[in-house]
Amino acid sequence: MIARYRLLGGRICNPCYSWLRRHPAPCPLCAQTRVLAHLDAHGTAVCSPCAGHPGRFGCRTCGREENLQGSHCAPCRLDSRLRVLLDDGTGDVAEALRPLHSYLLSVGGSDLVLKWIRREPVPSTLRAMAAGTVALSHRTLDALPPSTKLRYFRRTLMSAGVLPEIDVLLHDLETYGTRLFTTLPAAHSALLGRFFRWRMLPLIRRTLRGRTMTSPMFSARRAQLRYIADFLRWLDTHGMTIETVDQPAIDRFVSADRVRQQIGPFVTWAVQERIAPNVAVTTIRSQGMGSHLSDPDLAAIARRVFTDETIPLPTRLITLFAVVFAQPVEASIALTREQIVDGPGPMTMRFARTPIPVPDRLAALVRAQLRALNTRPSRHPDTHGWLFPGTMPNQHVTAASIELVASRHGMTLRHFRSSRLQHFAQTVPASVLADVVGVTADTAYRRSIDAGGAWREYPDLRNAEQSDRSLRHFHSPESKLNRRTTPQTRTKK
Repeated sequence: MIARYRLLGGRICNPCYSWLRRHPAPCPLCAQTRVLAHLDAHGTAVCSPCAGHPGRFGCRTCGREENLQGSHCAPCRLDSRLRVLLDDGTGDVAEALRPLHSYLLSVGGSDLVLKWIRREPVPSTLRAMAAGTVALSHRTLDALPPSTKLRYFRRTLMSAGVLPEIDVLLHDLETYGTRLFTTLPAAHSALLGRFFRWRMLPLIRRTLRGRTMTSPMFSARRAQLRYIADFLRWLDTHGMTIETVDQPAIDRFVSADRVRQQIGPFVTWAVQERIAPNVAVTTIRSQGMGSHLSDPDLAAIARRVFTDETIPLPTRLITLFAVVFAQPVEASIALTREQIVDGPGPMTMRFARTPIPVPDRLAALVRAQLRALNTRPSRHPDTHGWLFPGTMPNQHVTAASIELVASRHGMTLRHFRSSRLQHFAQTVPASVLADVVGVTADTAYRRSIDAGGAWREYPDLRNAEQSDRSLRHFHSPESKLNRRTTPQTRTKK
């Protein structure tokens, strides 16, 4: 390799020169972050001004030596490219897109944003919006091919304030349904569209109650529409329609594949609307995940997760929330920093209405996650204060991504959570379980009955002494998490 540059007291090659430019550091003499390319009298690497040499690495626009990309730093290069991309034809950024320009310059990770604005359909769409050839609206994005990339684009425009806030996944479901109906025969499209608009969407909105749709719900409802479309095609191939279908045909279709049971709500609606004869879909309930794990098994899992640093910290914490507090993945990923109180006393977390003291070892991991959030670069401001922020703007991490990582380490979080909830149901009053864990009172009571617990009636939670005793009992199975993890001999009764 040819040594082309005279730096660091000698000559260095081109790859070493490139590495040097990409890794600035605080200068030992002036403490400013610069490229340390020269040696002082003591042989210490210092910046060019401190070594008495003219600057050669600074950005040509702002003079900074951090995050350099060619002759400019990434923020200045991003600003330059955004001004070209968002030009309204007068040499200035289009007025409607100025909030986006400011937002993308302020979010951090300029080098990542530079890559993002090069990927279609982002640049062509933004150019058209800036020139006024397409409207700056959700309708314009709806005309683009659906993808995760488009969803990210939409959320970015919403976070920047240039598009109004909507429930993105619910909107995507409506868009998917509209596109699906155009591919179906006219009779199928009319029937499925009627079910979608009059039954499915109102039920979804009542279930959400102002919350946003989750990824699992979106995937399930999208799949349900596909299964119903398959069912209508299957009826056609067998010389039937929904008006003439009989019970043997329904049973034959469903028995071929358990997921086909998802046509049940559609068939029920068709019967209620007097479109179909009196038929029904027999649901074959899942047997679950087998037997529940014992308390020692759960304690062993907790010890492993505490010590296994090969598991990413968010997955470790969400796993421990399932093992220790019987928290479902969907609740854990939606935790915010406001739900954590770390004052002079023990740390507490609020999963439902009642705050729960966090064991010391678990609290240490939560603090590590909070420190990581404060130090890691962020591409988008987190207005919600998520404990586990995701890659989408203003969104927490998805349950699917956490469960995928956990499965790679041989862990099934839903099984862990169900097992812990079963142990709680045997010893904790149903209403206390509902207030602390976050399940509904009916679910807690059914769990208590199924588990054979002694709590057959709701206790009076207004009795402070009884409530305190119940909460102490709630935490007693996990008190071992604050102790040493060395095995101890137990005496069987």
